[in-house]
Amino acid sequence: MIIFFSYIVPFMIVSGTAFAFITWLVVGSRRPIYFVVPYLVCILYFPNASYGLVDSEAAAGLDNFYNRATGTFFFSAINLLLFGLALQAFIGRRLGALAKAEHNLTAYLWFFGFFFAGCFAISFYFDDVRWFNVIGYSGLLNMVNMALGFYVLVMAVQKREDLNLVINVFLVCAVTRALFGAVRFVALGGDPANFYANFQGASVKLTFFDINDVFIATVACFIAAWRALAVDQQPAKRAMYGAIVLLELFIVVFSYRRTGWLGFGLAALVLAFAMRAKARIWLLAIYGLVGVPAIVFLTLRRVGSAGSGESILVKLMPDVFTRGQFSFSSGRFAELYAAWLSIRESPIFGLGTWGQFRSEGLADVAFHRGNFGWMHSGVLHVWLKAGFVGVVVLLGLFVAYARFVRVVLPQLAPQERGLLLAGVAGSLFYLPTWLIGTPVIEFRTMQLIAFALALPYLVRASASLPSVVR
Repeated sequence: MIIFFSYIVPFMIVSGTAFAFITWLVVGSRRPIYFVVPYLVCILYFPNASYGLVDSEAAAGLDNFYNRATGTFFFSAINLLLFGLALQAFIGRRLGALAKAEHNLTAYLWFFGFFFAGCFAISFYFDDVRWFNVIGYSGLLNMVNMALGFYVLVMAVQKREDLNLVINVFLVCAVTRALFGAVRFVALGGDPANFYANFQGASVKLTFFDINDVFIATVACFIAAWRALAVDQQPAKRAMYGAIVLLELFIVVFSYRRTGWLGFGLAALVLAFAMRAKARIWLLAIYGLVGVPAIVFLTLRRVGSAGSGESILVKLMPDVFTRGQFSFSSGRFAELYAAWLSIRESPIFGLGTWGQFRSEGLADVAFHRGNFGWMHSGVLHVWLKAGFVGVVVLLGLFVAYARFVRVVLPQLAPQERGLLLAGVAGSLFYLPTWLIGTPVIEFRTMQLIAFALALPYLVRASASLPSVVR
């Protein structure tokens, strides 16, 4: 009997795995929403928690959900799942079972795929370039992942019910995660990944350090505020949405992330200018009289006594001033300065996905620990790797996106208009991160950017409007 099982069990495992894979493709190629929603839940719930931690093993990212850890495959498990979902959507499209939500971003998204493939092809001609540097996460892999995430989403939402499911799941995840963050902040000392307290000695605790949790809170806050202010609701529902606004606002404010505050401010302006005149005036007054002073106060509180004796501008932005003087070659901008010196060597087509900038002996970039393939600017990251051509394509993508929104927005009902503008607010939220953050090296960030980009197209598709793609 033991011998029999020793032969049959491996056969059953192999055949069962093959059958499960085929079943997954067949079912998913017709109803991909069943698989995309769990994937989205993973992205929403799991942070990129390594930077800012004191624990050395955790800080190294060995237990990070988005890393490959010590696994067999080069890509992380969640990245492999994204590849599978894209294959699933492609098969469904070829079989005629899925209709793609119409959009005007195809050429821009394909550019990064072709550039990525081209870099891989020509890398074999360079003896000092390793394949894992060409396709690594510090290159443009996550730009390709963003394109795949966008493709998966526009193929998954086939009807209005699918979009409602995605939005409802997003709101449930946002609210439950915000509740977790609020309880942890109040009772458990806040997020352990606290760079300001752990490494800068600031006496603050955070709701969430990961900028993407601030994005999730911002978009959920926008949707809830829109439904409370611009859509006819029963008093109970209006109160519920008002409570969500306050909860998510708490998460944003006590994240202490300046890029998050700036991004939230841009989203808040979208909300204000989308309202009627009376509501717009009230919102702008609240922003100016309450919001701005509160943010200034919290920024000064984060600095604490470290900036005593300095001007208020230096206290608000201590990492861009050296001995009270603004500097491009030291502090926060040191790596951008060094990156720019390398970009000038090949400004049009870049240095390739494996390209790195030279540290130029700057002590302020020592935190890179020898890996100079990324910097705190998504735009300069693309410029370093794909040149000015890549930056133009990236800019063209957002221009096409804005043109689409401008044409479609007036045709929508209030409920649909709010969801479309939530995508716009989410895209604008990441603008400071694109300028002075590290979006391109972060899988979760680029997937949520794909979500924000896809949302207006999903709303238009579910509204069954005439074609507007040019």
